[in-house]
Amino acid sequence: MGLSAIASALFPSAASAPAVRRPAFDLQFGSASAKDWRQSVLAIRIESGLAPFVDQAEVVVTATAHSPSAAVGDAGSISLGYQDSSTDKVFTGKVISVRRTLPGRTHIVASTGAAKLASMRLNRSYEQLSAGDILNDLIGTSGVNTDSTEDGVKYSFYVVDDRRNVWQHIALLARKNDYLAWFSTEDKLNFKPFVAGQPVQTFNYGHDILALELTETLPVIGAVTSVGEGAAGSNGQDAWNWLAKDVSSLQAQSGAGDPARLVSDGSLRSADAASKAAEGIVSAAKRARVQGRILVPGAQAINAGSTFAIAQAPQDSLNGTSLAKRVVHRYDKGTGFVSAIFFSNVGAGAGAGGGLLAAVGALL
Repeated sequence: MGLSAIASALFPSAASAPAVRRPAFDLQFGSASAKDWRQSVLAIRIESGLAPFVDQAEVVVTATAHSPSAAVGDAGSISLGYQDSSTDKVFTGKVISVRRTLPGRTHIVASTGAAKLASMRLNRSYEQLSAGDILNDLIGTSGVNTDSTEDGVKYSFYVVDDRRNVWQHIALLARKNDYLAWFSTEDKLNFKPFVAGQPVQTFNYGHDILALELTETLPVIGAVTSVGEGAAGSNGQDAWNWLAKDVSSLQAQSGAGDPARLVSDGSLRSADAASKAAEGIVSAAKRARVQGRILVPGAQAINAGSTFAIAQAPQDSLNGTSLAKRVVHRYDKGTGFVSAIFFSNVGAGAGAGGGLLAAVGALL
């Protein structure tokens, strides 16, 4: 059996892939045409992440009389892909800074609505509203659009103060509801539980993985007991401001084992809120236990919040389903188009390729 036949049997998709793939991009900011941008762009870097990370895109262009320009506040989008297929939108946002240098380069930096929320600090209180209602009020005057949001826990009383910016408050509110918050490639806010679902893309060892590492650590948190305040749970919603003598009805536990942690939170004034907050802390700790980084040829389908899979790795522990927590897309004329994905492993190893790869290794 020839090497090409072995490779085709192991990785069927590799047989149909072109030997050389040419990266492509489409970019539009300000009034310049996409063609003008294609002739002047030297490099593109796009970084997205889960809240409270602030998404950012940097475009480097040659500074000549014919180069396109962008001004602070200009809206636009960036699409990346390949000439043999298509380009897909990976970023939508507004220009937040423009830096010009003597060597003849202009650095244009844009961000999503996360930058707007991170610049806002508010002092507000809410009574008898759900997490989704609080979210909508926080972003109400910002001009931020939403994609998919859910109501979550109803809070008897909730306070937002200017010790944190609005984006940090949204990240905290998401954790208290066992949710994730992030901006889509269309610059729309998502606020909802994480559901692994079907992977957006599968990366196969020997085909489209340039580098891969996975780190497993001791648990930072085992069992969590959350304790709230007020008597809304046992004496009705109007009793949220009462100080309960017995907080047993406002306690909730999630997880197991050591290290155990006791969390007291004044915003938890019902048993439901205390329970969901404990679950959120445990879920975040579990996602932090097994984390990794994968470097692949440009994967424009992956954004922060995406689910993807790793398969055919010789070590079974490297395979499985993962959540993309931070994604960096890089395009330049020297190295082409590559994506670095920082992830949490959320599914068991696939285990599909170990034995077969070992057998093929013996043949080679």
